[in-house]
Amino acid sequence: MHKRIKQMLRLGMSSIIAVSLLAGQTGMAAAQAVNTIHFTGYFDKQLRAQMAVTADSFPVVNVRLVKQDEPDMVYYDVGTSILISKDEVLTNYHVVQEFAELKDGDEGTLTVASPGHLERPIKAKVIKTDPVTDMALLKLDKDMDAEPVTFASARDNQIVYTIGFPKNPAGDLVLLDEEFPSTYNTIAKSRVYSSQASDVPGKKGIGSIVKAMAQGNSGGPVLDQNNRVIGMMTFVYGGKTYYITSKTLQSFIKETTSPAKKQIAVAGKVTS
Repeated sequence: MHKRIKQMLRLGMSSIIAVSLLAGQTGMAAAQAVNTIHFTGYFDKQLRAQMAVTADSFPVVNVRLVKQDEPDMVYYDVGTSILISKDEVLTNYHVVQEFAELKDGDEGTLTVASPGHLERPIKAKVIKTDPVTDMALLKLDKDMDAEPVTFASARDNQIVYTIGFPKNPAGDLVLLDEEFPSTYNTIAKSRVYSSQASDVPGKKGIGSIVKAMAQGNSGGPVLDQNNRVIGMMTFVYGGKTYYITSKTLQSFIKETTSPAKKQIAVAGKVTS
């Protein structure tokens, strides 16, 4: 994982599009082509095919910003998200933070797209945030053609999978092919280190896994072997990657208003 990078592009360039979603040369039927995904850890042929289909269920968040004090620049940011209903997704607060905190008069576009349908992005709005636990709930303008997730509790030492979707230097989302060997979508296999971590000051409702992350995992899922969500990745600390537990995620979803809390700074966020 690395520190979040913002690509700044000047307005007026022909390459500027709010969200440019390009299909790769490998084609896209029901799932991403297995050879467009980088697998970290041992995956046999059958598991690779299964995880390629699974990856299509986890949308990607793309944010486009124009700021009052920098009107000639466009900022892009990209992260992963978790579909919890046909028209709602969860992601990290830090993925959408600058969009959520735009000043009056500033412009911004927030879209969500399934990797299986990158050519059809859906506009979204932030309806609830919790900066302390690094969560944001987004409402989509229309239903997404994918099945919402189911949640499960984690246990120590269980095998888990993580999914992340990278951005290219222009901030666009792409279905990758051999022309983009260094920015493949990534699926990593790891183990839960602690299902209830307590070693991060000021943080509760988190667990940790052995660090096996790749860029683009912000807001991405931690999955058990039945493809259930046991958590959502949030930051790296002390050599481990931390995730928000499924219990914390579900409590946040059920709350009716945005919690009035202040953000706690923790070094090593899992940035997009």
